[in-house]
Amino acid sequence: MSYLTQHRTRIKKRYNYSKGAIESGMIIEMTYKKRAKKGDPSKLITKKYMALVLDPLYKGYMHAMSLEQISSSQLNTLAKQWGLTLVNKGSAIITSGILTGERIPKLLTATSATGTYSTLFSKLKGNFLTAYKTFNITNVGNIAVCDYEWDKSVFRSIPKIEEIKLERQLESEREAKERKRKAELEAKKPTNK
Repeated sequence: MSYLTQHRTRIKKRYNYSKGAIESGMIIEMTYKKRAKKGDPSKLITKKYMALVLDPLYKGYMHAMSLEQISSSQLNTLAKQWGLTLVNKGSAIITSGILTGERIPKLLTATSATGTYSTLFSKLKGNFLTAYKTFNITNVGNIAVCDYEWDKSVFRSIPKIEEIKLERQLESEREAKERKRKAELEAKKPTNK
């Protein structure tokens, strides 16, 4: 059974990314050229995948978990266990909600494919083991990073939310003080008439 329809209904927005900008923990949609199983073995066919990136590049391969075999509730359970963080770079910016103007959330994973597999992924049971895939990076085509709609209980687990709110408050206070200081300086200047 394919769960792709379930996941696609949770995508709020897609952002085009290059292979070099992909980070661990991102949910992506991509095209992938693979060898045909039947017929001419030299023939490549293109297939669309939706995946959770575990390591964007490890020894020439992208290590990921295909979301075709994992339900959205299983993915949210996984996010509760592993935690969420925010994307570090690129154009994936949230346009509304608590994190408006901030990067989209991604799963918090280990820093390497072997680290992710040994610390987090190998302890999982069920569909997760068959969902693990490696993709030859040269055969990966168009990549779109997905702004995935996580369950509220998972979304609230982002530790940066409170930090971001505090930073914004401090920035607005600094900006207000700076505006006031500039206004006072302008008021003190003599007028040349």
